[in-house]
Amino acid sequence: MKTKITAFTMLFLFVLLMGCSGGDDGGSSCGKVESVTFSTTPAAVTLYFTGGNNANSFKVEYGPSGFTQGTGTSVVTSNTQVEITELIPSTTYDFYITGICSASESSAPYKLSSVTTQASQCTGTTSVQFGQLAPDQIDLQFTYSGGYAEYYEVEYGTAGFTLGTGTKTTTSFGTSSKNLTGIQASTTYDFYVRSSCVSGEKTPYVKFTYTTMNGCPKPFNLSSWIVSGSCNSGTATRAFSWSYLSGTPQSYTISIVQDATDNPAAGNTFETSTTGISISNMFCNWRVFYVKANCTGNDSSEWAGPYYF
Repeated sequence: MKTKITAFTMLFLFVLLMGCSGGDDGGSSCGKVESVTFSTTPAAVTLYFTGGNNANSFKVEYGPSGFTQGTGTSVVTSNTQVEITELIPSTTYDFYITGICSASESSAPYKLSSVTTQASQCTGTTSVQFGQLAPDQIDLQFTYSGGYAEYYEVEYGTAGFTLGTGTKTTTSFGTSSKNLTGIQASTTYDFYVRSSCVSGEKTPYVKFTYTTMNGCPKPFNLSSWIVSGSCNSGTATRAFSWSYLSGTPQSYTISIVQDATDNPAAGNTFETSTTGISISNMFCNWRVFYVKANCTGNDSSEWAGPYYF
């Protein structure tokens, strides 16, 4: 009788142990990823691997070589090929790849150690030029001295803002200009600009500061010509014109002076509601004119000029 009980007990323990046995994953049916390979660029690492049994997505955690798992940067993907971007050139990273089978079941992580990105190919200098024809818009023209830039990234805000908290925008692929709208007049802005090189690598941000024009910008494209008569006979009628692209001011004031060193506010002044005026019986020794815009209230632009005629 004792022999039968012992045999039954041993059989029960054997079945129990077989039921608990699961190989390397401690009984989990969520298989570990395998066959991991990779390729690198200066700013990215692409991982290729085979998913383990029952895994339907994968968590990739990465950080500088030697980082502690759980403290790195993580991405989750359903693909067995994943590109990790915005890395630092010539830097060594570790990767942990974990299969996810369900909300409560994951595989053991696969550790890929000591993957070094390529040396930088994006060593040129980024610069930008600012232009304004209207107080609420800015035109940006970018250049990159180190070759070809695929596009440019900009982050901007009022002077002194912290990088990462501003307004972000990019140029279209293959273009080097950007028009920004909704800009405040008479305001100093900081602009952080960087280039994206062909390799996908990006230059460091470069900071630029620019103060926008006031809400009543000055006219431009000044011109003048004789309409009729002659200056020598005292019968000359001369036309003056200019351009203005920022709305319609209440009026314009032009000033005619003898020399560019003269103060336009002390010259012969005339006022008009259009972007041009003709004046007769001018003095022949007066050879320079200025013009300013008169906007709402007492707001006037700076004098545009001098224009020699």
